[in-house]
Amino acid sequence: ADFAVFARLRELRKSIAEAEGVPQYAVFTNEQLASMVRGKVKTLEALGRIDGVGPGRVDRYAARFLALLQQALAPE
Repeated sequence: ADFAVFARLRELRKSIAEAEGVPQYAVFTNEQLASMVRGKVKTLEALGRIDGVGPGRVDRYAARFLALLQQALAPE
């Protein structure tokens, strides 16, 4: 289940990177995506505590990634 969430995060990251013309790691690294899944991140504060995720990334990308995480990690 965690890998499925990770794969969805990677797809989202790829589409954002292509739209902005930046490398995928400039959005989030694989390690940061894995930390989101492992930590069951659902808040801005939790996202900002991930190593290497600063206020700029939180401001630009948090809404889209948190929406996916909240949906994916919601109890069945």
